[in-house]
Amino acid sequence: MNRLLTLLFTGFLCAGGAAHSQVFWTENFETGAATGLQVSSYSSANGAWSLSVTGTEGADPNMWYVSCQEAGQLAGACGATCSGSPGLGASLHVGGNSSWTGDGGASYDAGGLCPIICPQTDRRATSPTINCTGKSNIRLKFYYILNGQGSSDDGSVYYSPDNGVTWSLLVTPPKTTLCPSTQGKWDTLGILLPSSANNNATVKIGFRWVNNDDGVGSDPSFAVDSVSLRTPGTAGPVSASMTSSGTTICEDSCLTFTNTSTGTVDSARWSSPGNTITTTSSSLATICFLNSGTQVVKLYLYNGGTRVDSASTTITVNPAPSPVVIKTGTTYSVPAVYSSYQWYTVAFPPVAISGATNATYTTTVTGTYAVKVDSAGCSNFAIYSAPGGVSEAGAQANFFRVSSGTVATLHSALPLSEPLNVSVYDVTGRRVYSTEWQAGTNTMSLSSMPDVRGLFLIRLSGANSSVVLRWQHE
Repeated sequence: MNRLLTLLFTGFLCAGGAAHSQVFWTENFETGAATGLQVSSYSSANGAWSLSVTGTEGADPNMWYVSCQEAGQLAGACGATCSGSPGLGASLHVGGNSSWTGDGGASYDAGGLCPIICPQTDRRATSPTINCTGKSNIRLKFYYILNGQGSSDDGSVYYSPDNGVTWSLLVTPPKTTLCPSTQGKWDTLGILLPSSANNNATVKIGFRWVNNDDGVGSDPSFAVDSVSLRTPGTAGPVSASMTSSGTTICEDSCLTFTNTSTGTVDSARWSSPGNTITTTSSSLATICFLNSGTQVVKLYLYNGGTRVDSASTTITVNPAPSPVVIKTGTTYSVPAVYSSYQWYTVAFPPVAISGATNATYTTTVTGTYAVKVDSAGCSNFAIYSAPGGVSEAGAQANFFRVSSGTVATLHSALPLSEPLNVSVYDVTGRRVYSTEWQAGTNTMSLSSMPDVRGLFLIRLSGANSSVVLRWQHE
């Protein structure tokens, strides 16, 4: 299946000559979860967001989430999940109480059934502290969808000049229109901050949601994305360009792409159909290539929602060999289709068997054996293991595999000599889970990963090991 993967970020590029605003702070909620992450647990490169109860609430209030259940979009787009609109990232949005309907995107419980469920709500999602030192005439811009019920179920935007001690209302955004599908249609809004924000190191922005629990109100609730602060500035001609850490690699390997564009833009977008963006920042993207062949990476630059320039580069991805070891009696074998072979005994590190350089190896010693094969400049290990839905891969001096099924279980041939970072990515390239695999152990279960079915990539990385495994969550 072809997948378009993107990252939106805002103007970090250099300034030049024609009039255009300069963005100095942005929040795109890119590190949100697949589902259910409450804003009080969300943190980005800007710092941690927080939640404040700002009025009377019932026992089951609506909740602010940062997740892919409502994908953050540009103006004019219809509401969708990240999986329904591949490549888009999470948004900040209001959903149901986690004990009842939970995170269903920008869809809320309007109430009317108290005391069974009492979703009266008055709460504010608050940004980290924003340093506006040296800035003046600051303008806030954000993308959003909003419905509800008049001023009874409604969203609003607040401002604090003193690190959250005092707050004032900035704007109550107009309700947005609906798409024919009845999903919310995204819009954008900009407003000038009070002069107290000028040269102020302790600014905060807050998004408030109220619900009076009268059972009347219509979705969407309130969702926000691509929040930015900008000042008047100058910008010269925009020219898109990028560099990459390589141009020819092996399947299931990753490259880093650096944005070297010049000029000032509002946003940029990375795209690589069929591949997965696993690491992103405002200036680079790490893309893992799942399929062999000629792959294209594109970078698009935008001002005011209009594409102003683009750049692309072509990557040659050679197929990685995927040998399967078959044991027949005392003979181990792989298909005789590769350019070279080397058999190993599975020790730590694996020990190459002298002279064992054919597609088969026969031994009288009981044990576990592995083979390294090469093809078109790409190599891979395979280790003999009992059958049972196991996919396997080798990384440097160790062998790893992940058992398919309802729970991912990671295996190594021998206890780890170093701790490994474990990051799990869905097909949109969004990291949905991360943890650490401790040294000295052979297995690790990812049982606490979100219960979402589908294909995932599991990336293991340490000082001396790096491998990408595929896992089908059944």
